[in-house]
Amino acid sequence: MKIIIYSLLLISFTSSAAIEDYKIYPIYETEAVKTSGDAADDPAFWLNKTNPEKSIVLGTDKKSGIYTYDLSGKTLNYFPMGRINNIDLRNDYLIQNRTVSLLAGTNRDFNRIDFLLIGSNGNVEEYLDNSFQTELTSVYGLCMFKDTDNSKTFIFVTDEESLAIYQYEITSYAPISAKLVRTIPTQSVSEGCVVDDDLKILYFSQEDEKSGIFKTTAMPEGGNIETIDLIKPSGNITGDSEGLALVKLPDQTLLISSSQDSNEYLIYTTGTENQYLGKFTIATSTIDGTSETDGIEAFYGSLNPQFPLGIFIAQDDVNLDQYGDPINQNFKFSSLKDAIDPFIK
Repeated sequence: MKIIIYSLLLISFTSSAAIEDYKIYPIYETEAVKTSGDAADDPAFWLNKTNPEKSIVLGTDKKSGIYTYDLSGKTLNYFPMGRINNIDLRNDYLIQNRTVSLLAGTNRDFNRIDFLLIGSNGNVEEYLDNSFQTELTSVYGLCMFKDTDNSKTFIFVTDEESLAIYQYEITSYAPISAKLVRTIPTQSVSEGCVVDDDLKILYFSQEDEKSGIFKTTAMPEGGNIETIDLIKPSGNITGDSEGLALVKLPDQTLLISSSQDSNEYLIYTTGTENQYLGKFTIATSTIDGTSETDGIEAFYGSLNPQFPLGIFIAQDDVNLDQYGDPINQNFKFSSLKDAIDPFIK
């Protein structure tokens, strides 16, 4: 029986030079999702390699389906797929005699994983009659891992009830099929996760009294679990640790986390040590800021004049209209350059 060990990665979670009071502002916001209450949840980003200005943001309405948006937040399409909670995507799959990107999402209506296909021209479509059933009783979070060295793709799925993360290997793409290859125990409910494909590292967050950020190998053979940060007073997180996103810079990779109860976004280095660099908030300008964020996404690269070095996408819990009145939730788009500039100098 393999023993999973939780170990502290750093002697001190807080850097003496950490930036603690920094604000950025949204440039655009999406239209509000169609359902009320706690509905908008997790975003993903698809890069149009031939025309970056035509790149797409995808976002879940976890009560009804998936939206697609352009870079100004305008709704392009809506897929009423059911209670899709979390989504992630990977590129360059040969499916139905064409090269596509594959987006996976947790469908809580059926405890299964559903898929969208994204063509090279940005056309998004449901991968009809292609899903795989999980053994889980309450599918929740999700992230993907494309292991190019071994020509394999894995999907990590968290379960809200069993306190574990389940790793599935996709064994066929047409039709989709998958097999369970690993189970990772967690100390509390986990939702947010992200994989560094290059270094083959899985990062995941935990909620509630065991709130924190952790990492382990993304390879199915498994390994020890290391602690990156914890809830205050032991660490820097206030309340639940939620969404996670990686920023792939030319010379380093950063990890961003949503600290939900404090309306903040925490930034860490990655690699052997995960140093806490500081935090930022998304404040109100002509567009209201963000609060109690669930899912986040980040992309580094030139997209358009508004996003010269990439985009940072955050779910907004209390979305306000131009008069300051609450309306249905949405997603806010900010400049990634603004978000990370003070932390990389």
